[in-house]
Amino acid sequence: MEPTASEAFEPSGLNRRALLRCGTMAGLGALVAAAPLLKSQGAVAVSAGAGGPEPSAPELKLTKFRDPLRIPPVLRPRDRGGYDELTVRMRTADVTVHSEMPPVTMWTYEGVFPGPTIKTVSGRPLRVVWENRLSGNIPVKAVDFASPTGRAPDPLTNYPGTAGTQEVAGVAGLEPWAAVHMHGMLTGGGNDGWMENLIGPGDVQLSAYPNAQAATTLWYHDHTHHVSRFSVYAGLAGLFLSRNEEEEALGLPDGARDVPLVLSDRNFDVDESGALVGRLVHKVEMIGPQKLMRAHAAPYTLVNGVVWPYLDVAPRWYRFRIANAANSRMYRLMLLADGKPVPGALKVIGTDQGLIDKPLAVDGALNLSPGERVDVLVDFSAFRGQALKLVNTLEGITPGASNKLNDLLEPDVMQFRVADQRPSGRFVLPETLSPTFKRLSHEDVPHDRAPRWVVVVGPGSTNVPELWEMEEVDPAGITFPTAGVVQVRDAEGAVVTLRRTAMAYDDGNTFTVAHGSTEIWKYLNLAASPHPMHVHLSHFQVLSRENYDISGFDRATRGSSRPIAFKAAAALEAHELGEKDVIRVGTAGQIGPNATVGELVTVALRFPVVGRGVHHCHMLEHEQHMVRPLVVSPAAHLQAGGGGHGHH
Repeated sequence: MEPTASEAFEPSGLNRRALLRCGTMAGLGALVAAAPLLKSQGAVAVSAGAGGPEPSAPELKLTKFRDPLRIPPVLRPRDRGGYDELTVRMRTADVTVHSEMPPVTMWTYEGVFPGPTIKTVSGRPLRVVWENRLSGNIPVKAVDFASPTGRAPDPLTNYPGTAGTQEVAGVAGLEPWAAVHMHGMLTGGGNDGWMENLIGPGDVQLSAYPNAQAATTLWYHDHTHHVSRFSVYAGLAGLFLSRNEEEEALGLPDGARDVPLVLSDRNFDVDESGALVGRLVHKVEMIGPQKLMRAHAAPYTLVNGVVWPYLDVAPRWYRFRIANAANSRMYRLMLLADGKPVPGALKVIGTDQGLIDKPLAVDGALNLSPGERVDVLVDFSAFRGQALKLVNTLEGITPGASNKLNDLLEPDVMQFRVADQRPSGRFVLPETLSPTFKRLSHEDVPHDRAPRWVVVVGPGSTNVPELWEMEEVDPAGITFPTAGVVQVRDAEGAVVTLRRTAMAYDDGNTFTVAHGSTEIWKYLNLAASPHPMHVHLSHFQVLSRENYDISGFDRATRGSSRPIAFKAAAALEAHELGEKDVIRVGTAGQIGPNATVGELVTVALRFPVVGRGVHHCHMLEHEQHMVRPLVVSPAAHLQAGGGGHGHH
């Protein structure tokens, strides 16, 4: 095969030339099956550090830190002159996730979970043939269980198997339809993986990606309408990396020290003896007489498709590209040494859409909601001969401690074993990362038109959370509370009255925006839990996060009896200061009811591509009912048609 423009960048996984010889990776499945828990080549040369396997909670039956972290194989496109080209096949495969249990049947990209990491060069247009070769019905057993008197103090979601549950009707027979969304790629609506344009086995989805954006970490995943919570859970997810000269000039850790960490949680079935079997179980708790569905959570944490892995590292700087690919779990990550948090250990250098201007140390925990990515650097040179843990924790508990009530029976994520050798390498943390990145200022955002309002509301008559699109109205003549009407009092005391214009996916009044425009969107969370909001066809910066008293919202009437009132400004987190495509709206990791604590997050969105897309909650269990269409149209078309800012 002829060299491609991207071959200057060495992969951190399997041998580059061996993969290139595979063409469209016809032999990749057999290659990975032969080495189900293969380490990266560079990691093999690192001397073993301290640490070792540890027992997990007895009910979980698996040993922690027994298996090495698996680095996903790398796919690079062919050079076709003015663009690059790639074929990626979906197929059913048996995947080893832990050496102490049988392989798990999954729907995959190219036979591996997560799918191969696609590596490209920014500015090189890319065409991908997504080929559906999946077989059989969905390899997921979906069950739920009732807690009629309220949340269970130790819910069944903490444990494997299906005892005490009932099967969810209609899931077992799902056939392998698919729609691939390149999450974060700024591509037009026709190539975005529209969730209703499905392909069946033997069919292909042809997608053209401009790839005209900053060097960054994106991810691709299934986006099939109504059932993405099951299809992604079945294994249809993988990473996409792009590089450019600006990033290369920084001399960041590369090769085996540039490590992807794809986080997810899964549950598995057991046989009659209680032993784990290779079948995925999607289990949720239904609370109270209304049977309100809790956010999905599973007891086994997977990193790059391995349950509680370990990674041998040298006492040097490493780069970790962390992606939360879980259905609904929010990861509140800390690095522990000797059981205690290491302050500032994680240095954020990039966010969803690329590098930021300067490194930022994480103060406390790194909160990562589903769909978010973060690029961090970690220096292990001070920990030679030690073992460190990356853990998931919750606010209000000791980092590394268990919490059954909140589905955290086993908080460990992975182990780092630092070699007992002299630190090597001359990497110095750059003072400046991306000179082209710029935080938006007051002058950069529009002030001549009203912002868009999107309000997240707790379960109503349909027993599921709701996403309301709103418009500002004159309060004259309105009796409060009125269903679908919310008043908000800001920090200056000004009150705005909002009326719901759309809620269900097929309601009218679609947000229609002008191509090339910048808009202000305000996300107000009136629910008791956080929600990660994702907007297709755009990228944005977060301008502010503010706490609001939402006790004035009448949950029975579904409107405000008195204004939702500003309480205090809140700080943005380090990974929220760059270019984004997902933002958490609501407090992360909080224990206990927060029914009177709301949050208003203001973002400035840019729309560089045109077409029809969606904006939605990225908790996949909410995606089918917290999703609304979005249309980006050439400005001249809007003017010629008599449209403009507002609704279509």
